[in-house]
Amino acid sequence: MKPSPPNSKPAFRLPLLDLLWKQWSGLGVAGSGDPEVLGCIDIEALVLVTTSQGRYDPRLFDEMLDWLWANGNWVNVQRLGNLHRRLGLGNEKVLGAIAEFLSRRSTLAKWKPLSKADSLSKPEEPEALFLHDDGRPPLVFGESDPVFLRHGFWRGPYQLRQMSRAPNPLSASGLLYKLRALFGVQARCEVLLWLLSNKGGRPADISRATCYFPKTIEDTLKELAASGMVREARSGRERHYGLDPSEWNFLRTWKEPKGFPAWIDWPRRFAVVERIFAVLGRSELSEMLLSSELRRVMDELQRVLAEGRLLPEFAASREHAGIRFTEALSEDLRRLLET
Repeated sequence: MKPSPPNSKPAFRLPLLDLLWKQWSGLGVAGSGDPEVLGCIDIEALVLVTTSQGRYDPRLFDEMLDWLWANGNWVNVQRLGNLHRRLGLGNEKVLGAIAEFLSRRSTLAKWKPLSKADSLSKPEEPEALFLHDDGRPPLVFGESDPVFLRHGFWRGPYQLRQMSRAPNPLSASGLLYKLRALFGVQARCEVLLWLLSNKGGRPADISRATCYFPKTIEDTLKELAASGMVREARSGRERHYGLDPSEWNFLRTWKEPKGFPAWIDWPRRFAVVERIFAVLGRSELSEMLLSSELRRVMDELQRVLAEGRLLPEFAASREHAGIRFTEALSEDLRRLLET
């Protein structure tokens, strides 16, 4: 008899956590993951997804904190907030605790607005920060870290290891970091990264892809076009921007890939995975109800899937009805996480 499709989040969390380890290793955390990952690492998306999925891997979560303490100045906090508000990516309460922890370092004061510390009230019953694979909280005892406790979470006192390195600016996966080191932590880095990975496009296309406000993108593109290194073409009232990648080859300090890394919409990819994870493994649902709930969520995600160029990744599941939809969607998700 054919085995039942996986009906639990742990079945998929392992490849996701492996992917997160690879990306964090690529940024310089102390870990054994393969730092070479497909495409360029999106630092803000990685932080946000780890605020939720890192709760199932305490070591990964704490290595992220260690890296942020040393390198949090390279994170675009404004864009981090944009991604969370627009896509619902990450856990807002966990992000607030991280932001308060980081803002205690004077050079990371820009994180303080995300902590919302002034609006906090003492939690009546804190929840466990770290969770078992199946979502159950572990038994908690002893002293709790005061910062996380203020935000409603119990965890043991956190101790910095200070073993994280800065990202490698010579790797393809670290191209965003290199651009920020050259031009500052601002929107033009994502704009240039998008233009280097695509043949060109309209400001609206770049705004959706990078999750910056349209006015920010329009102003940035006009400034870049003034340099002569980015070309502007007009058709009526519509503007189109592009560049010649060969003129930017000084940025290529890696052997593979041959050109510039592909643009991967990590924020929307991670947001889709989180929404599916929120449904998979709900033991109170029958197979039919689980399939129905997953289909409802996927219908709600159609715009996000289209904007993130993810519709082809879920082609198989769209062909199935009834409880077979769950199995097909599970396989689509597995491929998405392992590619």
